[in-house]
Amino acid sequence: MRSATQGGRFVRTAVVCSAMQALFAGHAAAGVLTCHFTEPFFVVAFDSVTGVVTLTSPDESDPETGKIVPKVIAEGAKLKRSDAWVGYPTLTLDAGEERILDIKLTGQGSDGMSETVFPMEGVYGTNVGGCEATRAPAYDLYELYQDLGTEP
Repeated sequence: MRSATQGGRFVRTAVVCSAMQALFAGHAAAGVLTCHFTEPFFVVAFDSVTGVVTLTSPDESDPETGKIVPKVIAEGAKLKRSDAWVGYPTLTLDAGEERILDIKLTGQGSDGMSETVFPMEGVYGTNVGGCEATRAPAYDLYELYQDLGTEP
């Protein structure tokens, strides 16, 4: 029987491998990388087909309707594997010479307030958040426990 540490390491490795496979499967798996941040609350999204990066925040709203409007913060962005390996793969999202996001495929990303586990951790400026991709979605930890017949 595996110890809790071994089991946790196995789940973390499986999540990281799934995330890597989804991100690097090529054009057939092209999708969206979405990072959720708190304090302040905002979302950074990268469309791998168009290279457009948007920031969505309650601070960015239409003055007439009050509706939140995504703001394009970069075009022509590219997600690349970085040379840094610190126990897990790392990625960078850049538009030209501008660094937009640093991504760590830890399998333990967090938005800082919910029970959601993200396959990646993203850093935008000084903000740290949880990131997911089209084929590597976040999941609710308590729902996973229930699905596996374990009490949280």
